[in-house]
Formats: sequence, structure tokens, C-alpha cells
Amino acid sequence: MHNKEQNWTSLFGDIPAEGTFWHGTWTRYAPDQEVLTSFQAVRSFVPNQDSTVINHTNNYRYDDGKTEQKQWQIDKKYCNKSDGIIHPASASGRALSFGDAKVWISQNLEPGKLFASELFFQHQEWRTSVAMMYSGGRDLTGITHIREHLGSFPDRPPAAKIENISGKWTGTKQSMHPDLSISAAEEIEGLEIDTTEGKNETFFLPDGIVVNCPKQIYIGVEFELVSGKFVAENKYKRLTVKYDRTGAFSQLISEVFNRQS
Repeated sequence: MHNKEQNWTSLFGDIPAEGTFWHGTWTRYAPDQEVLTSFQAVRSFVPNQDSTVINHTNNYRYDDGKTEQKQWQIDKKYCNKSDGIIHPASASGRALSFGDAKVWISQNLEPGKLFASELFFQHQEWRTSVAMMYSGGRDLTGITHIREHLGSFPDRPPAAKIENISGKWTGTKQSMHPDLSISAAEEIEGLEIDTTEGKNETFFLPDGIVVNCPKQIYIGVEFELVSGKFVAENKYKRLTVKYDRTGAFSQLISEVFNRQS
């Protein structure tokens, strides 16, 4: 299977004929972690008969009672590229997927343009994503935490922030490259919350979310966007998106850790 076919199948191959409907709460934080806004939305993905066209609809419901709908059609013929899947909402972004990893990222840092990446963590009927946004291609303007449940809105409040990672952790690590090739999985030991040696800011959000991202990004300096989630008490998933000195995407790293009892 070609790399781009594998990427499409990994992202959309499991969607049932009747579609997938993610009901969630979207919470937007300022860089100082002040809550800017919170609202509900349903993201639906409905395939055609052979899953070559995905109809994506977002229905938003805001606190003031206002509703809004956005619709897109992701056509495999036009959107499935050798460097990822284009979403019609943004031609400069790409969707990448393999194994447990699913992300939507800006391909390149371009001064003066919005730069954003959304990293997804799924566990059973729950899905969480973290979006990091930079205005003007430089300054972190906010982090959006999207907490979703399959088929209905979450019936339980988010878990607390988690900062305790004591214990023995082991896991696996795998990477995807710009040509969508995937490295062999490797075993890893030990869990650190900040893998950037202090270069990034660390944010602890409710529901066991950890975000490591720089407050500013620049052409000429390598940088990485990192987020992880404790999907269970003894299971932690982490995604890292790396960019090279030119501001181009260079690597997606997926890690899954388990704490030994």
C-alpha cells in the first residue's frame, strides 16, 4: 500500500456507513491559562459508499444561544496527497495518521499567517484533542482543549489536572516523516513531562492533559509542539510534531506509555 493510501485508510477507514458523530465541549485558554470561552459542538464525518468522499460537518452551540454550522467535503481524488490529506478549510494544512496518532498540522511556518496544529488522543468511546494557535506565525495566542464523546455529549465532568508521574513507565515509540513513511516501532523506558529541556512552556490542563509548546516560534530555529494525555490512570499517550529551521514539518512522533504496577 502506498504511503498516502495508508494515511487515508488510517484516518478514515474505520468510519461506519452511518457516520461518526463526536459530541464535545470546546474550551479555549489564553497563554496564561485563563479560560476565554467554552461551548458545545458536534463534529460529524459521514462517508460515501466506498469511503472516497467524507462529508464533514461541525455544528456549534454557543453559551449565548447562537448556533452555527460549517460543512466541508473531503474528496480523496483532490485531497489525498503524498504529504498528507488536505482539509478544504485550509489548503496549507495536512492531516496525518498512523496507529494511535492523528493530527492536523500547519505544514510550514509562514510569517504573518496563522499557524496551528491539532493533536488527537482517542481511547475507547472518548476523544480529546489539543490545538495550539500562533498568530502572525510567531506568538502563541491560545490553546483549545476539545473533549468529545462518541454519539452523545460527555456525561461526566473532566478529570483533574495530573502532575504526578511517579512509577516505572515503559512503552513504544514510532515516527512518521514528511513523505508519510513510518519508522519501525521501538521500545522506550521512563516518562518525562517535558522532553524539550525547558525550551517549551508546560501547561497542565483538566482531564489529564499536558501541553509543551513554545510561547514564540521563529524561522531559523527548530521547534516542536508536544501534547500528551493520561487516557487512563496508568496509560499515557503523547504526540510530538517537529519543525526544522526553515519552519517546515519534519517529524511526527507517537509514544504510548504504560505504568508498571
